[in-house]
Amino acid sequence: MVELQGYKVNSISFENNVEDGAELELQNKFQYNVNYADEENRCIGMLNFRVIDSELQGFEIKVDMVAEFSYDDDDKKADIHTESFAQIFPFLRQIICNITVSGGMPPLMIPIIRLDRDAVSVNDNVDDESRLS
Repeated sequence: MVELQGYKVNSISFENNVEDGAELELQNKFQYNVNYADEENRCIGMLNFRVIDSELQGFEIKVDMVAEFSYDDDDKKADIHTESFAQIFPFLRQIICNITVSGGMPPLMIPIIRLDRDAVSVNDNVDDESRLS
């Protein structure tokens, strides 16, 4: 069972130079990587997420965050990858909603994204420098 131990936001960037009344066509782009410390049954998920206007009208939100997870010996890495993303994603959605409201805009609720387990590529590289601190 994958369990979120904690998360932190490393950086947030918000740009809103859009003219009043302009219509935006927003796109979400993201990268999610997981580094495993198998001997400790823990991993670090690193999420880089961007919301941009497809017409490049001066609107962009960038959030880089990390989260630490624990998991069981019998959990498969592809399952850990998809489940850890599913656990961190609601926090990202709330952060983006809060950013837009704090910026004087209507709340932006990005659509739910689910990773396809079969599309996950697992490498056996371990990076222990990503611990939450």
